[in-house]
Amino acid sequence: MTDALVVGDRIVVRSRSDAFVTVNGQPVYAGTRLSVLDKQGKLLSSTDYGFSLAAGYTGGWLMMLSPDGFIMVQAAKGTALLHFDAQARLLGSATDLYPPVAATSTTEYAAAENGGAVEGNGFWLATTFSLLPVTDKTQYVLKLCKFDFNGRQLTPPFMISTSALHPRVAAANGTVLAGWMEGGGMLAMWAKGAGAPAIRSINTGGAQPYPIALNAAGKMGVLWNGKATTTSSGGIMGVAVDNSGAPLLPAGRTDLTQETLSGKWAGNVRASEIDAHAFSGGVTIAGSVVGAFNPGDAIGDVLVLTDYAAGAEPLSAQAQTVLRFTLPGRALLGPTPIFRQMLFADHALLLVGDDNRLQAISVTRGR
Repeated sequence: MTDALVVGDRIVVRSRSDAFVTVNGQPVYAGTRLSVLDKQGKLLSSTDYGFSLAAGYTGGWLMMLSPDGFIMVQAAKGTALLHFDAQARLLGSATDLYPPVAATSTTEYAAAENGGAVEGNGFWLATTFSLLPVTDKTQYVLKLCKFDFNGRQLTPPFMISTSALHPRVAAANGTVLAGWMEGGGMLAMWAKGAGAPAIRSINTGGAQPYPIALNAAGKMGVLWNGKATTTSSGGIMGVAVDNSGAPLLPAGRTDLTQETLSGKWAGNVRASEIDAHAFSGGVTIAGSVVGAFNPGDAIGDVLVLTDYAAGAEPLSAQAQTVLRFTLPGRALLGPTPIFRQMLFADHALLLVGDDNRLQAISVTRGR
């Protein structure tokens, strides 16, 4: 599993294709196998699209809901938009959101990385662009634009940075938050009804800021994988932000490294890969730690699901519930585990997987 999305009463899982190209003598696979599961995690169908979606492309894809099913947009080296129905059947052909640039061009800006989020009548896409060829001195500009589901621009492409990497976007109820790396963490915030964005630096200690919609009303926050310091154990960090993108902190506090969300997870955060969603008026996070499941147990992998309320107070001060569990037989997660929470109206599944396996675990949420 590489990614997964709830589409109606089904789950669509994206995973590694059998199709590959050889790079430096090693196979590199397309991530274009789409499998449909029912809401209990049972496999219904699987289609390997290989390189038919984008010739030679082995990068990731953004998966986002659409009125007729879901869309996929290239996450790197292009902006091809593709439509699929709820059964993961391809609808029509690809549309380029920005004109493609020939690999031999040295004067046109080519799309490099994308982050996106659905909001209302379309989706916001944050895209970095650079001149070719790419070198270690390449500078990437960042533009944010809203598109309808057919790929038509609903806003001009707003320039929000002239030196950006790794864009991510969250959006809900007319509010949009973009995050990226520019020396440190940066945010661009459009509050609902605001006429212009607010650009802010946020001190995440050099870690990638990950914007998250905290609830459906447009409350926004930022998560990141913190680094351990002399004053903090690090782990999963997070803050809610106000309408200008400023972090909400306890009175008298300015150090964001104190805003640990994983302090009650009873272990050391195992991997930077986490999954977070707005849920039941707050936010739910799935991740893992290395620790003892019970006092006296051997140290091993422990999965964590935790729910946080989202109110006017700092995120770290909100009520939270933590559910810890292990895989059957205390099995290890593998070197690069991926977590995806599949949230339905009446139940939830946690998908745990990597390139070689996928497990669906039924879970009960605390709120």
